[in-house]
Amino acid sequence: MKTKTMLALAICLLFLSISGTMIYYGYASNVPYYRSYEVPTYSYQAQLNLWSNFHINNSILFNNASCVNASSMFSKLVEGVNLHANVNATGSSPTSYNGSYVVYEYLSTSDWTKYLGSFHGVIQNSSGQSLFFQYSPNITQYNNLTQKINQQVGISSSRFTIKLVVVANLTLHSSQGNIPVTLDKSMEVYFGSLNYTFSQDPGGNVTQTLYHQNLVKGMTGYNKMLFISGGIFALFGGVSFVYGPKAGEAMNPEAVAERTLRKLSVSGTNPPVTREVKVESARGLLKLTKTLSRTPVRFEKGYYVIDSDTAYVWYKS
Repeated sequence: MKTKTMLALAICLLFLSISGTMIYYGYASNVPYYRSYEVPTYSYQAQLNLWSNFHINNSILFNNASCVNASSMFSKLVEGVNLHANVNATGSSPTSYNGSYVVYEYLSTSDWTKYLGSFHGVIQNSSGQSLFFQYSPNITQYNNLTQKINQQVGISSSRFTIKLVVVANLTLHSSQGNIPVTLDKSMEVYFGSLNYTFSQDPGGNVTQTLYHQNLVKGMTGYNKMLFISGGIFALFGGVSFVYGPKAGEAMNPEAVAERTLRKLSVSGTNPPVTREVKVESARGLLKLTKTLSRTPVRFEKGYYVIDSDTAYVWYKS
């Protein structure tokens, strides 16, 4: 009996240890985590604008005696051309800016392109004026240069194009600090015999939002399945401790035989002092009872059956 109790206790302790481990990891499953998210702090828009102005020779337009050759009409009527550029920068908080610019100048036709050089300067908005350069190309000089290059390469066309590539490097100043911004844009002015065309690329515009990374601390929460599983194993441990020995007895043939003897027996005194034969097990006595067709007698130390003058006795351990 003690062996069965010890076995049941061992099984109970095994279940309880598994239960405790699961409950421990259930508590340990609630751990902190950090999640980052972006918070917009500042947004801005910076724009580079280019445009041109042509000045007409009024003395020719209002002179009734004027007679202009069609092949040179444009160069006679246009007194000058001004090319302009400005910048504008605004932000979600008060914003000012300064910086510098560089302009690259090209002269070209449909057959060739010549780099003429560059010029640069500063950009600032402290004076409230956003115009940062005004350029007046010498049309006569460029026309003569075009003709000279055409003669060298054997081309007779008098049409040419002036191209300016403008790069503005700004530093925006706001409550968020200093932000570098680069804007670039190009313009082209085509000079023909009877007309001119001004065009520019669609660039020169930058819009951006700056973000700040925030960290939020949270807890993952407890793993409920570990707690439930731990409770189930604890329940199994209790059941195994309470009902384990009885279950062992229910499966033990010796215990089954003893219960059968108890049901069949009648209560009596000690075996009579006659010839006594000791039976080693309850099963042996039960088998002998059935063979002799006798009713077993239950006494304080065990069971016995009597056949003639012989008492067959099984003493409980």
